[in-house]
Amino acid sequence: MKPLIANTFIINNKHLSSILSPSTDIIDYNYDSNSLHKLNLLQILRPDIYFGKKLSDKNFFDHSKKYYQELISKKIISKKNNKFNLYKINSDNHSQVGLVALLDINDYQNKNIKPHEKILVLKGKERAKQLKKVRYQICPIYLFFDDSKLKLDFHKNTKGNPNIYFKSGNYSHSIFETQANFADKINFEELYIADGHHRVEGFSQLNNSKTKTLFLAVIFPKSQCNNLTYNRSVKFPKNYKYKNFMKDLTYFFDIKVVKRPNKNKFQIYFEGQLLSLKLNLNYKSLGADCLDFGEFILKRILDIKDETNDKKVEFVPPSFGDGYLKNQVDNGITDISTFMRPVKIDLVMEYAKKGKFMPPKATWFEPKPLDGIFFHHIK
Repeated sequence: MKPLIANTFIINNKHLSSILSPSTDIIDYNYDSNSLHKLNLLQILRPDIYFGKKLSDKNFFDHSKKYYQELISKKIISKKNNKFNLYKINSDNHSQVGLVALLDINDYQNKNIKPHEKILVLKGKERAKQLKKVRYQICPIYLFFDDSKLKLDFHKNTKGNPNIYFKSGNYSHSIFETQANFADKINFEELYIADGHHRVEGFSQLNNSKTKTLFLAVIFPKSQCNNLTYNRSVKFPKNYKYKNFMKDLTYFFDIKVVKRPNKNKFQIYFEGQLLSLKLNLNYKSLGADCLDFGEFILKRILDIKDETNDKKVEFVPPSFGDGYLKNQVDNGITDISTFMRPVKIDLVMEYAKKGKFMPPKATWFEPKPLDGIFFHHIK
């Protein structure tokens, strides 16, 4: 599985501060779009949020496609040469460098590019529909490889000044052009999806036998990847008796009331109390808190069989913080919130290799390559 180079565009460096948009995972219609520059990529990703109103599918995609073409015509983005680029993300205590490349979606369908978690069905269909309408990609898929087997570290190829450099939050982002022809040097045996399961599935649904469907990715070594916790906040089913929860919980877990979150413990927040949970001797952990929560609390206690499609389950990214998780419960929006430990990356790989799936939003890899630096035309 070799990295490919094709018709990829890159942003003009002077427009970076104007065009980068906030993550669409953490914004909604209450977002103040008036503070955004008119070039902002939210016009492509979520024009409904940019304009502060709901749009029909046709208006949504028409505006998105029109704005993308405008970026090309005004040379805000332009076609790059055939040299490979490396993407470096750096902070005071973390550094990772990934290869920017185009890959063949058939490698995903042939299971050489391996997913590890279930997707939200509707979201997967939405991504396929979007790609079919607009025919471009601006959000790269975040992949990683096992560098304990393939000894490869791209840091040595990032000497000198980067072509693009900017800061976002706690991290600096640098793009280096390299003379190395990685298409000749590298043959990945297998790759793993860190972030972008829905987008990859969208490309898969777009694929057909008449064309070669390529997608844009940034590929990092496993040892440089950092996985955080994707928590849940859950509303009890209407037919579940609220007063029975603590009794039902003690059937599976030993429970201890604690004062504050502990990143080394599995905890939930319920009725104003933080509860530290440990499976009792009758039950064995499935290997990660999100798996145990899904099996013993969602399925067995609350009878929520499929969190993939159940609106009672809210997935809460780490950027929202502990306060959000508690407020959801304190304000009666949900009944319980989780404070879980991250899934170990070796377990992620184990699931992927065996073709098994974790629940949706089991992982949150951070930092991520940002959207809107590289652009890929879909043929």
